[in-house]
Amino acid sequence: MSQYVVKSSDELRGLRYSKVPETDIQLGVQLAESGIISREQLQEAVKSRHHHRDSLIDALESLGYIDKSKRSEVLASRLGIPVVRINEMSVAPDVVRSIPAEIIIRYQLFPLGIVDKRLIVAISDPANTDAIHTLNFVSGYHVDVVIAPTADILRLIERYVLAAEEDEILVELDNDKVGLEPDRGASVQVLKERASEKPIVKFVDSLLHRAVAMGVSDINVRPTEKGGDIYFRIDGKLLLQRSVDHRLLSPIVCRIKIMSGMNIAERRLPQDGATMILKSGQRVDFRVSVIPMITGESVVIRVLDKSKGLVSLDALGLPAHEIERMRRILTHTFGIFLVTGPTGSGKSTTLYAVLNERRQRGVHIITVEDPVEYRIDGIEQIQIKPRIGYTFAEALRHILRHDPDEILIGEMRDLETSQIAIKASLTGHFVMSTLHTNDAPTTITRLIDMGIEPYLINSTVVGVLAQRLVRRICSHCREPDPDDKRLKTYFELPDDLVTYRGGGCVECHQTGYKGRMMVGELIEMTPSLHALIGGRANAGELRDQALEDGMSPLAQNALMLVKHGDTTLEEAFSVKLD
Repeated sequence: MSQYVVKSSDELRGLRYSKVPETDIQLGVQLAESGIISREQLQEAVKSRHHHRDSLIDALESLGYIDKSKRSEVLASRLGIPVVRINEMSVAPDVVRSIPAEIIIRYQLFPLGIVDKRLIVAISDPANTDAIHTLNFVSGYHVDVVIAPTADILRLIERYVLAAEEDEILVELDNDKVGLEPDRGASVQVLKERASEKPIVKFVDSLLHRAVAMGVSDINVRPTEKGGDIYFRIDGKLLLQRSVDHRLLSPIVCRIKIMSGMNIAERRLPQDGATMILKSGQRVDFRVSVIPMITGESVVIRVLDKSKGLVSLDALGLPAHEIERMRRILTHTFGIFLVTGPTGSGKSTTLYAVLNERRQRGVHIITVEDPVEYRIDGIEQIQIKPRIGYTFAEALRHILRHDPDEILIGEMRDLETSQIAIKASLTGHFVMSTLHTNDAPTTITRLIDMGIEPYLINSTVVGVLAQRLVRRICSHCREPDPDDKRLKTYFELPDDLVTYRGGGCVECHQTGYKGRMMVGELIEMTPSLHALIGGRANAGELRDQALEDGMSPLAQNALMLVKHGDTTLEEAFSVKLD
């Protein structure tokens, strides 16, 4: 199906629309009349829907009558709905206001224009009859829809609804002359009242929703001498979003602390908490840390979107041959598999991908984490509490009597935890964990330095993956990089090799990058490595043997991504180990 690129409401006039069904039954009748399904299949789906309490479209998918991955394109084609790209769409403010912001955010749809007294609305799923019915009820217009990618819709929501709403709230708050000096005489009760006022509540809610819409990993609220700066971390880099007046910083931080279950009266000690929001019915969790600085309280909010956290091994970004080696390692029924790298290198995502792979075998898996970042159905997860003495080691001692087949340990931080992990693997359990080391061979020497005997390492460790994350060049603004001669010389690359960069566009927030991918080096234990480990070889000797046994090093894998046009030489340089 051809797609139309729409940049203004005037360009909507040339598109032709069909009547979109408002109810499941209307949708089913239209699908039957268009030939997508038969009358008999419709009747069977209606019965299944009532029995399982599903929507009609879900029932059709579960019965195999509609391909879930292509349902939007199929329905658009058969129902005569235009498919458009709206990433650069310009929308008038009165059109945006034609639908309440909460409806736009809840259903992830967006009004594009008013044409001949008809409201044209972009939606990613034409089978969402609840959204269509709500639109007709609240808008006061006859509603026609077009199909647009979810990413395009979210970008318009972020630009016209969330960011604009924050600007309006800040103007309203700035006009409020009742000021509070941060941490200088404001009583807890006054601060609590200020934090509970509607504009402050709306501002924080909008900030969280916008962060989720933009795919942000962290929100930073940093106090300054004049107020506070709010940053979003996107693809590992911090981008300044806005600055707020000093009178507003304390109420904003207080609101975040109230939402996260913290003690708002405590402004001298660090605190940790958590909160959540619902995004299209999907829970998004936030882990919150507050630390006092000399200029005020600094807040970091980690965004834990479960829909993005649980991926398959194939989606990690490793080359196919490395995925094959990794799956070979994961065929072991006992032993230890370690993922290493610095903070923020994607270790948790990799471990969850391994969990996702192994839980399909129907085994009993227990995790011990600090914190539990993503809740996974079918897996028992433990949150440790060091303040009351419930440490990794203490939890592990108990869960070994709880009949697990496999165990995930968030981090092997000390000798005691490592010894229990080794004991578990020696008694028939498969153990997955992380360590903070720079490369794969150093992981072995780090275990020995912690006090683990080499013969125990040889008996238990089945594989080590060291990894980093590099930013992916935005596909919408990718262009040849003319300024890479210095790095080509550094990496000893030929001058005629064409490398790429991102020029910056609306798709990537002008950064030139969109998304990240993993670069790794994988050690698969061999008899030659066992012999060196038994002789307490150093990390350099282990690396030489691992390379001889087939390990592809981090820098080499990063350069392969450069040669394929996936990332830049600057990103490759960031993972090079000297």
